[in-house]
Amino acid sequence: MIILCILFFSLVPKKSLGAVDPYFQACSARKTCGDGQAIRFPFYIQDKQNSSCGYPGFNLSCNNNGHPTILISNNNYTIHEIFYQNETLRVSNSAFSNPNSSCIPFINSISLPGSRFDLAPNQTNIFFFYNCSSSVHESWPSEFYPSCYGESDTVLALSGQDPKLQISNVSMECKSSVVAPVEAYGGGIGESLRNGFVLKWKASNCSICEDSGGNCGFDSTIYHFKCFCLDRPHAWDCTNTTLHEYLPGQFFSQEISLSFW
Repeated sequence: MIILCILFFSLVPKKSLGAVDPYFQACSARKTCGDGQAIRFPFYIQDKQNSSCGYPGFNLSCNNNGHPTILISNNNYTIHEIFYQNETLRVSNSAFSNPNSSCIPFINSISLPGSRFDLAPNQTNIFFFYNCSSSVHESWPSEFYPSCYGESDTVLALSGQDPKLQISNVSMECKSSVVAPVEAYGGGIGESLRNGFVLKWKASNCSICEDSGGNCGFDSTIYHFKCFCLDRPHAWDCTNTTLHEYLPGQFFSQEISLSFW
C-alpha cells in the first residue's frame, strides 16, 4: 500500500517552488469603480477584471460618477452598496440618479431574472401613471409631478401603501403604468427613488473558499464554481486536496483504478 501511494503521488506533476496559480493572482487584485466599493465574487468589472473571477451574469460597468452599474432587463441600475455577508445589494434605476432633477422620466417596470436576483422582502412600490384623464388630475392634484419629456406632461406617482389606490380605478383612466420598488417611501419621492431598493442575489456561496484562503471564481469550460488557490484551482476550498480532484483525466491521460489491501 505504501509503495502504491508513493507511485501515485510521483505521477502527479508538481508546480515549481514559489509558483502561484495565475487565476489566484488575477482574482486577488480587488478593483473599484472609484467610489471605494471593492468588487469581488460573484461580481466582476468588465474590462478591469478577468471574467473567471465572477459568476456568469454578474458583470458590472462603471459610470461617469465612479459607481458600479449592472444591466437588468435592458435597464442600467446604479449599485449603491453591496452587502457580501448577506448576499444583497442596494440599487436604483440610473434614470433617477440626478439629484437636481425634479421631473419623472419614463421607465420600464423591472423584470428580475429569476436565475440571478430576487427582490428582498419588506419593501414597497411606487406606481407611476402616464397620460391620465382630467378626472384623475382632479382627484390627486398634489400627486402629479412634471415629466422629463414635455413641459405640459405630468406623471401621477402613488405609493403602493396609499389606501386610495386600492379603491380607485386610476389604472383605467391612465394610458400606461409602471411599478418601481423602493426600500422605503419617505423624505420625498425623488429621494426614495434615488435611494433605490434591495436585491438578493443567487450564486455559489463564497465563504467556504475565502475562509480557506482562496479566491472564488468560475470555470466557464465546465460551467462550475472554482476555488482559486495558491497552487491551483480546487473544487470548493484550499484546505482539502482529495483524490477525486486528481482523478479522472485532470492529470492523467486515462483513468487509474486503485485497490487497497
